[in-house]
Amino acid sequence: MRHSMSLLNFFSKTKHRDEDLVRASASVRDSILAVLRIRRSPTLQTHGSPPIQIQFEVSIVGTAWCVVADRLLLTAYHILNNGQSRDPQDRFYAFSVPGNGEVAYHTPVTSFLIESPQADMVILEIAPPAPPMPPVPAVAVTFALQQDGQRVLTYGFPAPSVAGANVDQNGNWLGGNFFLKAHTNEGIVAGHYEMNKQLFYELNVGWHHGESGGPVFRIDPVAGFAIMQQYRNIETPHGTIPGPRQGRGLNVIESELRNIGALRV
Repeated sequence: MRHSMSLLNFFSKTKHRDEDLVRASASVRDSILAVLRIRRSPTLQTHGSPPIQIQFEVSIVGTAWCVVADRLLLTAYHILNNGQSRDPQDRFYAFSVPGNGEVAYHTPVTSFLIESPQADMVILEIAPPAPPMPPVPAVAVTFALQQDGQRVLTYGFPAPSVAGANVDQNGNWLGGNFFLKAHTNEGIVAGHYEMNKQLFYELNVGWHHGESGGPVFRIDPVAGFAIMQQYRNIETPHGTIPGPRQGRGLNVIESELRNIGALRV
């Protein structure tokens, strides 16, 4: 009887944990967006040759998440230009795919409100979503320390190949063809430490190219406490391999998040 009761308790707790994860995922889903970059391709034109038609490179470069409804998104700075200073000529758009359905909606990034290369964080301002694009709700953030073993949820958009893109001569997005779907995962805080007065978290969650900048949430209550940024290299007898995934705690830009009115718990 005791053995049977133990099994019942185990399955009950497992079901409860699964339900918590499903609820948490659903509660943040519409707040996660993909970031698309449009970059003018370098062209070489010799003197006297006919004008060259302007070409653009289009790619999904990362994931962002809303911290002020319909207006401000948080992501990793390095997605803007592969870790280099942002190119002011590049244009960016934020895409949402409600319910991972067939329709993707987009709105332009209008400004870069806060840029912190040192923290690898940037806050993007977007044009307010206009119908038929649905509203983009904000998700809460927290600056509280998350302990090792804390359950976490991540959300991001693995970068798809852009099969077709229609861009005007000014670099404005007109439409395209790519398979854009969000990807959620769960895990734990595997370790945390301070370095250069910044709080780092290491996670046992893997992520794909395109998910960088996406949120790391605690589950109960749901709140973002870090973003997916990088990994720590590990030396092995067979060479260097990607190690634990890392993200800085949001306390590194706490004052900035407070000043813009981010929802906090």
